[in-house]
Amino acid sequence: MKYSIHIFSAHVINQQAWDACVSKHSNGLIYAQYDYLDRICDHWSGLVIGDYEAIIPLPWRRKYGFRYYYIPPFIQQLGFIGDTSLLNFLHEELVQKIRSYAWYGDLHFNFSNHLLASELHCKNRTNFIIDLNKDYLDIYKDYHPDLKQVLLKIQEGGFQYSKQQSISGTIRNYQQQYASRMPHLSIEHFERLHDLCRFYASRGDCIIRSAMKPDGTILSDTLLLKDQRRMYHLLNTTFPEGRETHSNPWLLDQIFREYSNRNLLFDFEGSDLPGVKTFYKKFGGHVQPYFHYRRNIWH
Repeated sequence: MKYSIHIFSAHVINQQAWDACVSKHSNGLIYAQYDYLDRICDHWSGLVIGDYEAIIPLPWRRKYGFRYYYIPPFIQQLGFIGDTSLLNFLHEELVQKIRSYAWYGDLHFNFSNHLLASELHCKNRTNFIIDLNKDYLDIYKDYHPDLKQVLLKIQEGGFQYSKQQSISGTIRNYQQQYASRMPHLSIEHFERLHDLCRFYASRGDCIIRSAMKPDGTILSDTLLLKDQRRMYHLLNTTFPEGRETHSNPWLLDQIFREYSNRNLLFDFEGSDLPGVKTFYKKFGGHVQPYFHYRRNIWH
C-alpha cells in the first residue's frame, strides 16, 4: 500500500487526528501530544504518514537562516509514532525526509524506533520503567538490597507523605536547587513548563508528591505528568537535608505504594549520568533505551 508522506507546520496540523494517533499507539508518549509540543517547543512541524496513520514530531529552530533540529527541555523522546511495521517499507523515505528538512541538529527517537535508529546511526540513551500493574510487595521485591536497607533504616513517622505542594512551588524548588547546573534552561523555559503543568493539572494529569519533616519542611518533592499509559517523572528535587536522610528513595517508594495495581508504567525519564542511573537502577525497573540522532551539517 502506498502512503503519502508530508511535513506540515504545527499550525496546519489536524490536532484531533494527531492526538488520536498518539493515543492509539503504545509508542505515543505524552511528549508527542499536540498541546505538549505547542507549549514547550520554540517551533515544531509534524511529519504525517497517510491520513495520520503515523506521525513524527520535529522540533526545530533557525540559526543564520538555516533550520536545525533541537531537543526541547522537558521532552525526553519523540520519533516515529504508529504501527512500527510501516517502517519496514517506509524507513528509507522517512530518513530522506528527516535529513532534508533540517540541515543539522539533534532528535530523540522513542524506544520502539530501532529500525530508524539503525538507519540514522543513533546512539542509545538509558531509560528505566516500572510496571505498576501489580501489588506493591511485588514491586518492592525487585528493589536492590542496598535500597531495601536504606528504607528499613528510616523510622516510621520520620517523614510525612504530602499531596499539597503547588506547581509553582515545586518548579521553584527545582530551579533553586539545580538551575546553576543547567545554564541552557532560561526563565522562559520554566514559564513554559509552568503553563504546561497547569494545563495537565486542569485535566487531573499533573501529580505532585513531597517528603516532609513533621514540622512541614520539604526534604524532597517530585512532579509527575500522566497519560493513559504512563506516569512521567518530570521533576525531582531533593534538598541537602533530604540527601542526608534519604528522603528521595522514601518518596519514590511511597509513590509506588500509592499507585501500585494501576495499569500504568512509571517512567523514570532515565539518565546516563552515572549517579542518577545507579540510583534509578536500584528500584529494579526494566531498561528501555531510546535513541539520540545527531546530524552534522557536513553529513
